[in-house]
Amino acid sequence: MVRVKVSSKGQIVLPKIIREKFDIREGDEIEVLDLGDEIVLVPVKKNLKLRGLVRFERPVREILREVRNEEEKLEAKE
Repeated sequence: MVRVKVSSKGQIVLPKIIREKFDIREGDEIEVLDLGDEIVLVPVKKNLKLRGLVRFERPVREILREVRNEEEKLEAKE
């Protein structure tokens, strides 16, 4: 277990040993999960090559446009 202090701005510094173990570098993102009595930090890896993993019958832009239109219609009804 590693202890760190919280700064007056609510910031913490991840120790070098942790950054190296999880390959966390400047600019990387970390998700903060609230699990009730615990806080969990999860590194978000951007370099996952998922492009092309999912295929759609229609262009994604068309699907997004349709979803946005549906959301606008639902909001208008409220």
